Amino acid sequence: MPNNKNHQSLLTPSAAAHCKALLLPMPRKQASDLVLRARIALERLRNGERDRPLINVALQVTIITSFITRAGHGKLDIEFLENVKRGLEDIIVEADNSGRWSVPRELIDDLTAVINEYDRQICVTRMEIIVRASNYLDKLCSDSDLRPLRGGDRQAVR
Repeated sequence: MPNNKNHQSLLTPSAAAHCKALLLPMPRKQASDLVLRARIALERLRNGERDRPLINVALQVTIITSFITRAGHGKLDIEFLENVKRGLEDIIVEADNSGRWSVPRELIDDLTAVINEYDRQICVTRMEIIVRASNYLDKLCSDSDLRPLRGGDRQAVR
């Protein structure tokens, strides 16, 4: 006689386990791997490298940190984060207009604080909030109004 019991596969986590995982912070190993990209970009900026991919990484980290902060899980002032975001946007606009990639030293110092906060947030914030922040960033990146900046097209990022 066939067994009609529904057995859940041992290879796929249950929906309940998935929901529970969203209530916990990201495991430290995964968090460290995620933050490493931002730390490398920061070090490259500190060492004088300047290009769009580095600024984009910094801008993405700033946007995610701002989202998580607005969700109530941040220690930096939202105005500080907005100033860093505007500074990074200004660099892209200037580079598009003049071809020069100029990153002020004080912006690198501020960006260091943002990346340190991002590191802290990734380690202590529920995965649900991080997933929502990531989805928000994906939406911003795919939105036709938020295409990469060209020339005086600064309003597209806001």
